[in-house]
Amino acid sequence: MPAFKQAKYTKERSAEIRLTTLGVLQDAGKPLTISEICAADLSLTYQTTQKMARELSSLVEAGLVKKTKSKSKGRMVYAAVACLEEQGYDLESFVC
Repeated sequence: MPAFKQAKYTKERSAEIRLTTLGVLQDAGKPLTISEICAADLSLTYQTTQKMARELSSLVEAGLVKKTKSKSKGRMVYAAVACLEEQGYDLESFVC
């Protein structure tokens, strides 16, 4: 039995997923759910929701993405901070 488990995703692949996700959010200009983000880009189509949530949480921690709960969809939605600032949203009280 090996001393450690090999990661399923390489660091390069995880970074690629993060950048693609950020690009999708910036292009959309509106808050999206994880399933909408995956549907928007072909390379993200087969990503698991768990992996997407992990990568989105790292973008939220970096301050590039805002996360909130949508009242209409009943799910967590994510939006790029740059797009929200362009549209004139108050980032401290951002709610969908």
